[in-house]
Amino acid sequence: MSIKDIIASMITDDSAAHKRLIEYVTAQLSQGRALAEVMNDPYVTNHLDVTERRALLEEPEVVEAAQADALEEMRAHLEELAGS
Repeated sequence: MSIKDIIASMITDDSAAHKRLIEYVTAQLSQGRALAEVMNDPYVTNHLDVTERRALLEEPEVVEAAQADALEEMRAHLEELAGS
């Protein structure tokens, strides 16, 4: 089974624990934390192995929140450059 097959099977997980992790990641991103920081958070790493964390990045809610997070990082970076 390829990594893509494994990830595809994981993102169809409807368990309550999986949903809580999605909610946690999206909430943390919406509070301004960087995606890398959130994905390496002990709450996430204690519940998911590396492959499961990679699969979490394919969840639509996480994808949407991460895009917003990246946008906020870019805004802050450009504002910093404009201020110097």
